Amino acid sequence: MLPRPRPKGGGETGDTALRPNSIIQFDRFFLGSLALAGVNAVLSMQDTLADPRLARSGLGMDFIVGIQVFSFALMLALWFFISRRAGNAARWILTVMTVLGMLVTIPTVPVLAERGIGNMAFALVITVLQVAAVAFLFRSDARAWFARKGGIAPDDQSIFS
Repeated sequence: MLPRPRPKGGGETGDTALRPNSIIQFDRFFLGSLALAGVNAVLSMQDTLADPRLARSGLGMDFIVGIQVFSFALMLALWFFISRRAGNAARWILTVMTVLGMLVTIPTVPVLAERGIGNMAFALVITVLQVAAVAFLFRSDARAWFARKGGIAPDDQSIFS
């Protein structure tokens, strides 16, 4: 007996079988970067709160945690609209935010290095993961998927297998 052909999209079933491989890879890289960003935020909280510039500004832990929660929620919302709703506007918002984030991260590498090699490594790995994730959004299969608003291509024969 011959094995049944696997659906496109990495052999996934359910919702992921309908999404192109580039979108599935975007999910993995982007959600991985968010997980690392969360770990980094927790691990570097003491350093952040000990920063004398923060003390002079009068902003405390509640403000910092609030900003981090808001930022994380915004990133999850963008991921949802990109990955689950094929939102082209969300794709471009994330692209602009990632480019701006990369431009901000590069000059702050020396400051991060002063806080320790771990902080610098986390920031660079997170940035690389985010740039890679966004790059997946512009591959040909992802562009076609966004153009179809996430629907199935009319000539995709894998839906019948």
